[in-house]
Amino acid sequence: MGAGRFCFAMKVAFLFPALLLLGGCHALPRDPDGTSTQIMRSGILRVGLIDDPHPFDRGQTAALIARLAQETGAKPQTARGAAEPLLADLDAGRLDLVIGPFAADSPWKTMVALAPPLAASGTDDAPLQWQAAARNGENRWIMTVEQASRAIAPEGDAP
Repeated sequence: MGAGRFCFAMKVAFLFPALLLLGGCHALPRDPDGTSTQIMRSGILRVGLIDDPHPFDRGQTAALIARLAQETGAKPQTARGAAEPLLADLDAGRLDLVIGPFAADSPWKTMVALAPPLAASGTDDAPLQWQAAARNGENRWIMTVEQASRAIAPEGDAP
C-alpha cells in the first residue's frame, strides 16, 4: 500500500467514528420520556396552575404559556388545583408543566426541575418564587422552559 493510500485509510478510520458520533448529537439534549416530542405530536401543552391566595401578577404566567405554545406549536390545556396533586400529575407524566409558587424549603425543589423565577410574592418571613416546574431529566423540555422563562421574566429579575 502506497503512502497516499495509507494516509487516506487513516483519515477514514478516524473520521468515520467521528461522523457517527456527530450524527447522534442532533437529538441532544434528550427527553428520556419524550415530553417535547409528545407535545409537538399531540399539539397539546398540558399545564397545571397552582391555586394560591398570595397576590401575584399572573400576566407572566400567561406570557410564559403563550410563548411555550408558540415555540411548540401546541395549544395550551390548563388545569387548576392544589400543588401536591398537580406536581404528582407532572411526575407521572400527565402534565407537561406546573406553574405556581415555590418556597425556598419546598421538598419538590429536588424532585422537579424549576425554571428561573417569573415573580416573587409572599412575606419577608415566607417568600415565594413563582416558577415553572418540569419533570426531572426531560432536558430538552427543561431547556425550552428555562429559555422562555428568562425571556418573559421582569427586567432585573432574570438571573
